[in-house]
This record gives sequence, structure tokens and C-alpha cells, in this order.
Amino acid sequence: MRVVVQTDLGARGEAWDELVGRQPLPSPFLLSWWVPTAAGAAPSVLLCLDGDRLVGGAAFEVDRIGRGPASLERVRSLGQGTLAPDHLDLIAEPDHADHVRDRVLGWLRRPGSRMVDLDGLAADGRLARALASFEIERTGAPWAPLPDDAATYLADRKGQVRSTIGRSRKRMEKAGVTSRRVPAGDAGPALDALARLHDGRWSDDSAFLGGWERFRRAAEVGMSSGAVVVHELVGPDGDVIATELDLVAGDRMAFYQAGRSTDREWRGAGSVLKADVIGQAIADGDREYDLLRGDESYKSDWASERRELVRVRFGVGPIGRTVVAGAAGWRRAAPFVERARERLSGPGAS
Repeated sequence: MRVVVQTDLGARGEAWDELVGRQPLPSPFLLSWWVPTAAGAAPSVLLCLDGDRLVGGAAFEVDRIGRGPASLERVRSLGQGTLAPDHLDLIAEPDHADHVRDRVLGWLRRPGSRMVDLDGLAADGRLARALASFEIERTGAPWAPLPDDAATYLADRKGQVRSTIGRSRKRMEKAGVTSRRVPAGDAGPALDALARLHDGRWSDDSAFLGGWERFRRAAEVGMSSGAVVVHELVGPDGDVIATELDLVAGDRMAFYQAGRSTDREWRGAGSVLKADVIGQAIADGDREYDLLRGDESYKSDWASERRELVRVRFGVGPIGRTVVAGAAGWRRAAPFVERARERLSGPGAS
């Protein structure tokens, strides 16, 4: 096996996607529409080859932190941060999995000094298991298995959720609201509507739009291949009142971002649209609806299962290990510093 490191997939995009689809848990953030378009720094795509055949690989992004001679190389998950990719892992043919893992770990630990900070790894994936001793964070990712029909799925939801969907749908149908899946050729207007409605609904509470230009470029590629799908509720005047963007990998659909009008007239639009999205996923033969990272309370309305995601961080070389050790010390001390600051700035403080 030989390892080739490139800034993109080159001519191997199709072979890469085919291999992603055969992983135990295909992640949409491992597919070629994301790699390397969504990178926030220089992409490093590792291709593990047996002869000329792709048998595995991994995708990262590399930048430097600090300034001048004191700067340090940093390796992160591709798209890490604002765009929050998850369920990440290396990819490999089953009979090459151990060798691919060893080659990827060897590249991360190659000579030099660096910080390796990988967020969003699938907790039961090969990479997370190999780096388990460096885990610093863990979070949940709710999901729901999908039955053979939408009625069965909805019957398993809470009564309040079903009631909200039913009442809101009747009101919107009466007002002339329609639901549609956006054709790939309408990607531009659909993404414009997502940015507008997402910003109007969450504004500064969401960091997503900070990486919007990167995501838009990636999403346009993804929509052309069917890996990214957008559904909309359209009002009687033609304006989009709710939108949801989902990602597809294998027989999994994953909810990524949404936006909706804040006008009281369209209350409940997000729930109606999500029910439509899940119904269409079931009709398309998808077996799972994934709500990705985060245990926000609304996700319990739609999900019944939960996976774990982890973040690992370690240093390579004397400088890398020192920087990571210092960061770990600050992380442990930060809660005590914050409590001391609150006491000093509280009533009676001088």
C-alpha cells in the first residue's frame, strides 16, 4: 500500500464516493461534494492505494496557529468549526482497514511539531477508537430509524407534535401554501432563501452563516449530484416561507440546516415541512433520518435513537505536546477562573 496526499480527489471522486457508501455508517461529510470544497484551510486528502486501486483514505485540513517562528501546524477535520461536520472517520475496504488506519495515524504522527485536533469523529469509528486516549469532548447525535410508510413514523411521534403538524397543515393548505423539493437547477435561489430565512430566524445565535460562502460552493456541487436536497414551503405569493436542507449518504438522510419566516401567520411551518421531508425520504427508500450533532430539545420530537460523537486532541513533537498540555490545563482551570471573576465582580466587590 502507498499513500498519496493531495489537495483534492482528482480523478478518484467516483471511486471515493463508492467506498464511502460501503462504510458501516456512511457520512455525507465524507463524500466528494464536501471534500475538499468545504475546507476552511489547506485540504490534505490521503489516498491509500493498492497498486492503482483506491482502498482507503481520510480527509483533513491543515493551517498554522500562532505567528512567525512560534507558529504551529494544526490538523483538523475537513470543514471543522463553523460548518460542524460529523460522523467522520477514515474510509477503507474491510480487508485493508487495519493498514489504512495505521497509515493515516502514521501521517498524523509524522516527524515535526503539530497539534492534531479532530472534532466530529464517530465514536465507534476506526479513527476515534484508535485515538480514544486523547478524547476531550463527547456529544450526542439523535436519529430515527424510518419505517416503510410515513403514517407509521408519525404515529410514533408525541401527540403534541402530531397535533401541531395537523393543525398547521390545514391552515396552510387553506392559505394556498405548497410544498416542493427544489430541482438542482434552482440551487441558486434556494440557497439564497435558506440564507435569508436562517438569518431572519436565528441571526447572531447561529454561527452557520460565518462559513456561508464555503458551504454555498459545496452545496451547489452537492445539489447537482443529489447528495444535497432542499425542500421548501412556498406561500401563495410565491415567497419561500420555510426551507430545509438535508444531506444524503447511502440510505441515510441527515438534517443539516433550515430557516423559516417569523411571521405569526406561518407558525408551525417548520414542523409541516419536516414532516414532508421525512415522508419523502421514506418514499425514496431511506432507512434513517439523522439530526446530526447536538441534543437540542426539539430533536426529541423527531428522533428515538442516539449516537456519540467525539473530539480528540493531541500534540506531536515537543512544541506540539507543550501547546496541547497548556490548552488542557487552561480547559481544566477555566471554570474556576470564571467563578472567581463572578465573585470579584458581584455585589460588594471593590
